Amino acid sequence: MPYDFGFVDATHATQMQQQYLDVISNNLANLNTPGFKGDRLVFSHLMNRETKTAFQQGSLKTTDNPLDVAITGNGFFRVQTPNGPRLTRDGSFKMLGDGSLVTSDGLKVLDAGGQPIALNANGPAVHIDDTGNIYQGTEQVGALAVVDVADKNTIVKEGSNLFTGKDGKPPVTAPATDFSLMQGHLEMSNVDVLSEMVGMINAHRNYESYQKALQAMQEMDNRATSQVGRVA
Repeated sequence: MPYDFGFVDATHATQMQQQYLDVISNNLANLNTPGFKGDRLVFSHLMNRETKTAFQQGSLKTTDNPLDVAITGNGFFRVQTPNGPRLTRDGSFKMLGDGSLVTSDGLKVLDAGGQPIALNANGPAVHIDDTGNIYQGTEQVGALAVVDVADKNTIVKEGSNLFTGKDGKPPVTAPATDFSLMQGHLEMSNVDVLSEMVGMINAHRNYESYQKALQAMQEMDNRATSQVGRVA
């Protein structure tokens, strides 16, 4: 094909726009997911594309549910999964009949010692202070683990609003600093809907332009091949 380089470039550009659209679509789909962190498509060396997560603070929503807890500032909650501990910013918790504190997906919420938190299912109302200490009446019944990761590039999304280490193992964490917890609130997604919609419109336009370029090059190649065939 006489247009090999242009064809390859246009193909890569089309794939990039499709990946960009996939990232935007996922961000918009999680617009109302508590604690969700939006992704960005960035370029590394040699035009390689990489999806990175933006960890900026999301807006706060008042729920008045005593088991909803929002992190403001740094840190993650730790939860237990069948594959080991994972991190999340989603503080929409609930209490099971046996007193277990779990996520909306039923994963047990862990304390600083890595143990599942158990409340008194028949006890007084739950109060959670700004550092994570949990009280029922005057008795402290547990404490939420709020941990942080020194290098956010070492963690990746695992699905279900969870983060794990890039190697699939639990990331190295330390107690978080510079944070505060707000009971009766949820941190919402940090996705900027206006920015995402503008990005989607631009990506669609670019995708269509590259598709037309590919089609034009293919037609020119077909005509050139046809002409060569007639000359022969």
